[in-house]
Parts: sequence; structure tokens; C-alpha cells
Amino acid sequence: FKRGESCGVGFYHSEKDISLVVHGDDFTCCGLEKDLVWIREQMESWFEIKVRAILGEDKDDDKEVVLLGRIIRVTKDGYEYEADPKHRKMILEYFGFDEGSRPLSGNGEKSPKDEEWELEELESSEAKEYRGLAARMNFLSLDCPDLQFPAKQPSREIAKPTRGSWKRMKRVARYLLNRKSVVWMYKWQDEPRYAHVAGDSDWGGTSNDRKSTSGGMWMMGDHCIKTRSASQGA
Repeated sequence: FKRGESCGVGFYHSEKDISLVVHGDDFTCCGLEKDLVWIREQMESWFEIKVRAILGEDKDDDKEVVLLGRIIRVTKDGYEYEADPKHRKMILEYFGFDEGSRPLSGNGEKSPKDEEWELEELESSEAKEYRGLAARMNFLSLDCPDLQFPAKQPSREIAKPTRGSWKRMKRVARYLLNRKSVVWMYKWQDEPRYAHVAGDSDWGGTSNDRKSTSGGMWMMGDHCIKTRSASQGA
């Protein structure tokens, strides 16, 4: 296997035509079935392993697996995946929201400057709960591009969360009421010759720090590979 030049956790075996990605102790391989059986036998001779699934279109192949907090499925049109719904459920339950609660249709706004009571820092126990929810929301945003903008502000305030931080996070939770699931579709396509990258930014950011936000997306043919939303440094 040869390690990728731009990503140190990606590997490729040219003779077997196997692509492999490593995340901690999770290995995900892509290749022909006979070659996947080969790498499985190799790894079984080195480690004690558990094969979660071998996905494919054939009748006896697995059609669904949960991997790294995502549900991945094989369909007749290609592959699809979505975030594990437990993350959304746990965030809504924390704030006492259910499907009958009032949702927000927008995914963010230029909030007014915090009032004096909103600047009060949270107690240590509250701050711990805040950080846990912010981390869960940030993880969920990886699979929901329109959540990346509103979720980044609670993440930026993890070090010293305030009453205003809670207020902003609760607004994001209300937005989640309108996002029951986001399913990514990767339909079969010919290998594209070019990648397409687009980017943009707002101006001025929020009233609290005036930092603008940069956003972008990376496409390979009809497949969205990556999206981003990040506050500018100045």
C-alpha cells in the first residue's frame, strides 16, 4: 500500500486496486470482492478483527452498515449515507423540544450584541454540558452543510461559554426541528476529469466580533465531497 500524499490516512494498493482509509482502529476498503477477501485474510493473520459488513449490489452482499456514526446504504442507484439520528434526538431532548415545538426556518442571523446578562459565564457543571452539546452539534454539522454556519459559533465559545452562548445554541436546536434527516446521494457516475471548488464569504459577521465567515464546497462531478464554513481570522 502507498500512503496518500495529501491525506496521511488514505492508502492505495495499485496491484489489487484497493483504496483504504484508516480512522483510529476502523479500516474502510473499496475494491473488488476477491480483493477485499484478500485484505481481510491478511489482516486476520495480524490482528483479531471484526468485519462489520461487505457492501455491494449482489444479492448476498450487505446493504447497510453504521460506520463512524453514519448510516451507509447501497441502493440500485448508488450509495447513500446520513448521520445517525440519535445525535439530533439527544440535542432536541436536552432542550425539551419535540416535533410539536416551534421550529426556525432560517439557519442563522447576524445576532445583536450580547446584553449584559448574556455575558455572564456559565458555572462549571453547565459549561461541561454546553461543551458536550456543542461537540455533538459540530459532529452533526459534518453531514448537514446548512448546519455548519450556525453550529460554528457555539463551538467557538467552548472555552468560556456564557448565558448568551446557551441562547445561541438553543436557536440552533430549534433549526434542527426542521431538519429531520439529511440523506446524501452518491449516484453511479463516470469518473470526472476535473474537480470543481466554489467559495464565498459574508461581510462583517456578528455584532459581537465582526468576523466574516468563509464558506466553500468541493465537487467531483455530481458528488459533493466536502463543505466548509469557518470564521475569518481578522
